[in-house]
Amino acid sequence: MKPSHDDNNPEEDVKENELNNQDNKDTSSHISVESDKISIVSALATGVSYAAKFYFYRQLLNNLILMGNGSMTNESQATNSSNKNNITSPYNAIQSITKNYIIIGCISIFLYWVAWTSWMITAERQIRRIRYKLFRNILCQEIGWFDTHSTGELNNRLNDDLDKVKNGINEKVPDFVSIVSKAICVLIYALIIGWKLSLVFLSVSPLIILMYKITMVLIVKYTAKEIEAYSLASSIAEEALGNIRTVTSFHGQQKEEERYSQNLFAAKKVGIRKSLCMGISQGLEQFISFSAITLTFWYGLKLTRTESQHYTPGALFLVFSACRNITVYATQFIPCLHTFAEASASGSFVFDMIERKTKIDVADDEGKKPETIKGDIEFENVTFSYPTRQESYILQNFSMKIPSGKTIALVGASGCGKSTLIQLIQRFYDPDNGQILIDGHDIKTLNVTWLRSHIGIVSQEPILFDGSIE
Repeated sequence: MKPSHDDNNPEEDVKENELNNQDNKDTSSHISVESDKISIVSALATGVSYAAKFYFYRQLLNNLILMGNGSMTNESQATNSSNKNNITSPYNAIQSITKNYIIIGCISIFLYWVAWTSWMITAERQIRRIRYKLFRNILCQEIGWFDTHSTGELNNRLNDDLDKVKNGINEKVPDFVSIVSKAICVLIYALIIGWKLSLVFLSVSPLIILMYKITMVLIVKYTAKEIEAYSLASSIAEEALGNIRTVTSFHGQQKEEERYSQNLFAAKKVGIRKSLCMGISQGLEQFISFSAITLTFWYGLKLTRTESQHYTPGALFLVFSACRNITVYATQFIPCLHTFAEASASGSFVFDMIERKTKIDVADDEGKKPETIKGDIEFENVTFSYPTRQESYILQNFSMKIPSGKTIALVGASGCGKSTLIQLIQRFYDPDNGQILIDGHDIKTLNVTWLRSHIGIVSQEPILFDGSIE
């Protein structure tokens, strides 16, 4: 019977909900774009606020040096001198700088909060959408696709790969933008204050960054070997303890001890190599760092004598601190690039899977939906092979007619194609050649959902889901 159309038609309600959801998605997408812009601008602004800190840091150092050279050292002297000469004393200047530091700190807190909060909200929304779309598209794939993609691989895509994508688009993005902004702003300010001294320190910075990178590579390399060696020892211990009765029966305690000891010795050798390499690399890193400091102060002292008006003690310490910070930032954004590369590689697999069009689309509303069905089934010269064994044909030019209402039994050896015929009728797979007809209609022309709704089947191995029967 054809369903009647009343005022409370559920199909119309579903369509209305879909339209509302689409409007909500468009609005949410617009908000996400605006949130991204706000986050990026705020993260860039953190670099400007950080450079402003160095501006006041220079003034603070110069005023402290003036106070140390015998200028006014207390509030009463500073007030009297200011009233007489109408100039700002070092003491009052430091008080003003302190207030400015507090203002910069409050602005920085606000900028960090806006940048990270707005980006994290957007990132969580995007990850939720990606995870939902990936799972939905996996469910819509044809059964043949699952034959070539294992459950472990799909779980890995849903969990591990999406976690890597999440790490790549989460807080790492505002972190990276903020670090780069700080490095650029501080570098520009340091070059303005003292470009000669800045270039001297920065000429050694690549060596510091290189040693840091070498140290990280050695840590990863030897830690992986150490974990592998200890895992082998743990597997031997688990095997021996799990079969302790057998080990005891054959007096194999000493043999198991030797096996376990050999793997511990291998782990010990790896640990010693790791310690030696770590000690040498970190020692070289510290040596290069202190050499850069020594070179900077040596050249800085020469500049304070030859260009004393421009290179004050405050400028010297400012350039040194700024260049040290730039070097640290350079080592910090390298791991961010590694995280982005992992996220990009994992994301390519995820989005390829999301964009894949299924060969048999259950959600597609196209296809014939006959009002009545008799149930005559006919196979015409059907040839079929499974996607995982395309060189081995299960059916070759197979033909058979099954009249409506007739009970039949398919008998044959395992793997001869009995279950395959049922799966072809259900349209889990499409035949390589030939066609399958139901009441004279090729099942490829029928709506998939309509077809399966008219098939009742009890499989050989029924699976129960955790839920209620409706």
